[in-house]
Amino acid sequence: MRIIDRILILAALVLFGHAVAERARDYWRPPPLRPRTEAPVRPVDDIGEPAPRRLPPGYIALPPAASQDPTLDVAPTQARRPSQRSVGTAFAVGRDGATWLTARHVIDHCATVQVLAAGWATPVDVTFTHQTADIAVLHAPGQGPPLPVTEGPLGYGENGYAFGIAGEGGPSGIQATLLGRARLQQSGRMTGMTEVTVWAERAWVPPGERWIGGMSGGPLLTSEGNVAGLMSVASQRRGRIFTVAPETIVTVMRARRIGFVPPTAAPVAISPDALEPSRNTLLNRRSIVQLLCTA
Repeated sequence: MRIIDRILILAALVLFGHAVAERARDYWRPPPLRPRTEAPVRPVDDIGEPAPRRLPPGYIALPPAASQDPTLDVAPTQARRPSQRSVGTAFAVGRDGATWLTARHVIDHCATVQVLAAGWATPVDVTFTHQTADIAVLHAPGQGPPLPVTEGPLGYGENGYAFGIAGEGGPSGIQATLLGRARLQQSGRMTGMTEVTVWAERAWVPPGERWIGGMSGGPLLTSEGNVAGLMSVASQRRGRIFTVAPETIVTVMRARRIGFVPPTAAPVAISPDALEPSRNTLLNRRSIVQLLCTA
């Protein structure tokens, strides 16, 4: 074969290969992007209202917080040591699918905060901490159904139900009865005066030895499943739970423009006989999660 023939054949093969490559690129090239249609944005001012509530029959309504309420001193909280790890609880609120509430002392002075669930650790952003009250707002996607929040009214002696992940006790629930209001005078890492509601422990799940540590930041719910408190301090010796007052929770949510979900969004009716299944429901659907703080 002459040299010129070889050159012509080689040129033809190159042109053929180029054509095949172009067709292949056209086949695998992704289609052009269509203009993105944004979901309608809910007006910022339309955050809704807390879940309305009627006082159960036979109960006397708890009066508003007052300067005459009993004042209790909270022992100083020690500073976190470098690389110290501790756990707490958070619960889902709001309509954005990414807002959680917890106790301020759970995340205060943490280098990192993570949600622990199903063997995974997801980083959390702390978006707000109250100056005096033991409450903080977190942001992390992937929450379960958010819990409705109520301002009350609450009644002396009515049942409340606290849930959280106790450190060594694991997922826990507490049935408690409302005793009244108090004011906590804080010192140490947290300072200032803050209003709380006081509850007396009546029953636990799982039964047996009680572990309070790790339940801080968990919700205290009414029998309708509405948040009426946030676990802040506990006295194991006296069997008392002190929770952030419902008015404070509502004030923080309004100030931060966190939308209230209606009480029918994901109802969890609770009773003394349903304490354990209610706990399991809240945990399994990720309305309540465990937090890990690393100093």
